[in-house]
Amino acid sequence: MKSEVPDYMESKASKSKKRKSSTRRQWIFRLMAIIFPPTTGWLYGKLESNWIELTTKSLPFKGVKQGNKIKLLHLSDFHLSKFVSLQEIEAALHAGFSEAPDACFITGDFITAQPREEEMNKFSLLLRKYASRTPTFACLGNHDGGNWAKSNGGFSNNNQIRRLLAKSRVKLLHNEGVRMKIRGVPIKIIGVGDLWSKDCRPKVCMNHESQREPDEGIVLMCHNPDAKEILQTFYWNLMLSGHTHGGQFVIPFTKLAPFAPVSDHSMTEGLHHWGKNKFVHVTRGVGNLYGLRINCRPEISLVELLPEKN
Repeated sequence: MKSEVPDYMESKASKSKKRKSSTRRQWIFRLMAIIFPPTTGWLYGKLESNWIELTTKSLPFKGVKQGNKIKLLHLSDFHLSKFVSLQEIEAALHAGFSEAPDACFITGDFITAQPREEEMNKFSLLLRKYASRTPTFACLGNHDGGNWAKSNGGFSNNNQIRRLLAKSRVKLLHNEGVRMKIRGVPIKIIGVGDLWSKDCRPKVCMNHESQREPDEGIVLMCHNPDAKEILQTFYWNLMLSGHTHGGQFVIPFTKLAPFAPVSDHSMTEGLHHWGKNKFVHVTRGVGNLYGLRINCRPEISLVELLPEKN
């Protein structure tokens, strides 16, 4: 099947493949050395990478009745690795599920490279512990296996993550959708493949805006918020994304995130009203790549769906 990603996006993905993660890491460390004394900067970066923040955002959503609201837990970018332990991931899951969400959405990058089988088994037990409490859905990220991951130290395909989620009772939506009712509200939940992996295929699972508008509201999971450009002509109400880590390194006293791995730096975190009736929520995620975060704490996100205004 021909890729649905426009040529210019393929070009950007191709160029990003050639950039080695070590080069990016070196630039981050160099900039930290300029702004902070080296030891202080390193210690603060380590501290902040474990200083998790619980945030709440609200938006109007189709079908929610007056006096009612739906609480979604949005998690992303666990990045199980030598820098992010299962204990840290469990702390985030415990804090998020303690808020009694009506559903949980995990938007990819469960791992960074190739965890050992023993770690993956423990990870599946951990996820299952929480997914058994609340309906939990997921999409895949660029680190979860495939073309991009293979060229960056990861798995050559996503079979390992598929098995992880199946054992965990987390419903993976990979270019597919399901319908369900949450607090009596009909909602369609869709997950698309990752943009950098050239696996984002909305035509196989979404209605184009030239077609009849769906009766229910649509929550769309998509790891990389840059994919909104190729998703904009399809029906959806709320897109949940991660990938950015909030920039991972935000220059203090500014909102500049020079190393954010996206083209659109206006959407590295938070809730954004995009277009006529679409919202994009980008969580900063739980994990990290290098064991450091500066000025962008890891995040557990609650997203409240409220009645639309008449």
